[in-house]
Amino acid sequence: MSAIAGVIDRIEPVSIGERIKAARKGLSLNQSDLAEKVGVTQPAVANWESGVHDPRRLMLAKIAEALNVSTEWLAGGERSLAETDKHPAAAYIRRPLRHTPIISFDDAARLLTDPASDPHASAQDYIPVTSGAEKIFAVFVDDEAVDLAFPKNTIAVIDYGDRRLVDGAFGLFLLEDGPLIRRFRDNPMRLEPASSTAAYGPIHLNAAPDFIGCVRVSIRIH
Repeated sequence: MSAIAGVIDRIEPVSIGERIKAARKGLSLNQSDLAEKVGVTQPAVANWESGVHDPRRLMLAKIAEALNVSTEWLAGGERSLAETDKHPAAAYIRRPLRHTPIISFDDAARLLTDPASDPHASAQDYIPVTSGAEKIFAVFVDDEAVDLAFPKNTIAVIDYGDRRLVDGAFGLFLLEDGPLIRRFRDNPMRLEPASSTAAYGPIHLNAAPDFIGCVRVSIRIH
């Protein structure tokens, strides 16, 4: 790889993407040419070179062979930010901070019965929440039937953009008596309490309940 090595030595590419780009240009290939050689699309090559993400190890070997460089040299470059950001808190830190409206249970029910309803229009207050979900609101929970999961003075953040019924997950449901938070169970279909007393039992269902949204997080207010 002497001719390419001369180009590489002068450019001194740092990242994996920069090394792919330098080696590709050293062979006078465009991104589409390289994509065809390794069996991917041109946008995939563009993403590698711009640092959107790095190719996996097996793909690195194919790229190295196509570009007449060593796999070790390619893999020795710095990884993209998306690949190196593996700290346990990284996903949390990347999520945007959303000023979430705190609304009443009745106003929450209107989000289901009136799709045009806006929780910001009925906000009683706001709480900052770090979340990747865009359609969220919060409610104060004061329900003895779920006090083990949501003690008094707990705020539950509801994602009303996600209305998938997931077995074992808490959600805000709309029943004949009004909205309430319960844990959904699929087999048999029911809504379960999470209470410190035995006074509350499961609500058995014959059909899927009206579902306002899933509980994303709960926040205890002291």
